[in-house]
Amino acid sequence: MNFEAALKTEKIRNLATREGLTVPPETPLGEVVRRMQERRTGCAVVVSGKKVVGIFTERDALIRGLLADADPETPIEKLMTAKPKVLDREDTLAVAIRLMHDGKYRHLPVVNGKREFLGLVSVRDIVFYLSENFPLEIYNLPPDPHRISSSAEGA
Repeated sequence: MNFEAALKTEKIRNLATREGLTVPPETPLGEVVRRMQERRTGCAVVVSGKKVVGIFTERDALIRGLLADADPETPIEKLMTAKPKVLDREDTLAVAIRLMHDGKYRHLPVVNGKREFLGLVSVRDIVFYLSENFPLEIYNLPPDPHRISSSAEGA
């Protein structure tokens, strides 16, 4: 299978999705940030029961937490991005890449038909999958002929 066909046919279920950090909506901001640091992850998926209700990212921590001077006891549901974009495990890599590109997302929760959390896909996961399965296409890409350098090479 060629690279382009793989993007259109390979399913998210074939990627090695991460378990992801999940927290209930009432979890305090300070606790979520501490757990994100401990797990060395860039986001926490907010779940009610098993259903995804929100996502809290490093960007949210900076803008809605630190810059807004939020109290560390503030429930995460007041600071999260509610109803985040999600991927179904049957979506293709092309769908994932398009969603991430258009929304400028680095992480997307993977859900089943009931919107129950199954895992997390990151940009890194997709790049790793593509480089493992299509090393010649990835590592041998020609330089962009339309890119103009702003400085001399090696400077």
